[in-house]
This record gives sequence, C-alpha cells and structure tokens, in this order.
Amino acid sequence: QSNLLFSFSVAMFIIFMILTAQFRSILQPFVIMTSIPFGIIGIIIAFMIHGRPLSFFALMGAVGLAGVVVNASIVLVDFINNLRKSGMDKVESLVEAGKTRLRPILMTSITTMAGLLSVAYGWGGSDPFLKPMGLAIVWGLFFSTGLTLLAIPCIYSILDDFSLKFLHHSMLSENGDGKE
Repeated sequence: QSNLLFSFSVAMFIIFMILTAQFRSILQPFVIMTSIPFGIIGIIIAFMIHGRPLSFFALMGAVGLAGVVVNASIVLVDFINNLRKSGMDKVESLVEAGKTRLRPILMTSITTMAGLLSVAYGWGGSDPFLKPMGLAIVWGLFFSTGLTLLAIPCIYSILDDFSLKFLHHSMLSENGDGKE
C-alpha cells in the first residue's frame, strides 16, 4: 500500500505538471485538481454504504479515478478561460461555461459510469478483483461530477479574486500586468 500511495503521489505530480504547462498557470491546476478530493469522498461513501473494506484494488481504482475526474474540470476551466479571453466578464463567463458545458460533462460522466456499473455490481458475472475498482470509479465519478459542476466555478472565482488582491493580476493573465 505504501507503493500505491507513492504511485498516487507521482500521478498527482504528473497531472499537476501537465496542467501547469497547458494552462501556463500555477493556480489553475489547483482549481482543476480540487475535483480529486470530491471523487475520494464518493469512494469513501460507496464503501461505507456497501460495507466493504478499502482494499488494495479499491485504492488502485482511486488512482485511476484521479485521472478521470480532472477531465470535467479541465473542460470547464478551459471554457471559462476562452470566454474571458474573448472579453466576457468573469462572473458572466462562469455562468455561461456552466450552462454550455453541463450537457457534455454529464454525458461523458454518465456514459463512463454506465459502462462500469456491470463491473462494479457484478451484473453478468463478477470478478472479485475488478469489482472494488469499478465501485470506486463509479461512485467517485458520480460524486465528483456533481460537486465539480457546482464547486469549480466558485473555486475559480475565489482564486481569481485572491490573485487580483494579493498578486495584483488575474489568474488568466500570463504576464502579470492584470490585463486579460
């Protein structure tokens, strides 16, 4: 399990570095990666409801889930950034991104969860090794999707306000002059 914790840490670091390079920001990857704890909440709730222990394979599912749950956040934050770059106000862009990207985010999450339900619940056959991983991914994705759609725009706004107040430039601004 210590190797798995190390693998999870390495995966988080790699995800963070890729996001930092992609968004050319240090704060935006933090916004995106806040969806990962939302997924972990879902895993904990799922295993409590089902009365199952957090096994090694469940933790492996959590590592896999970390890569999956950031997708909705990436889509949302990137769309917010594009709207703001086109001249839209921050609050207006947060609302518009939420409305516009709601359907695609829900569709990708629902189809992924639907595809893994048979693995998680053993419909059509059961594999004791894959079942905890499927359960972790399905429930983690379920909780993270809902919380991501609500919380990511709020966290984005809070960190952008923080950046403006203390760093004197918007989170979106690459050159630090506060202009978007």
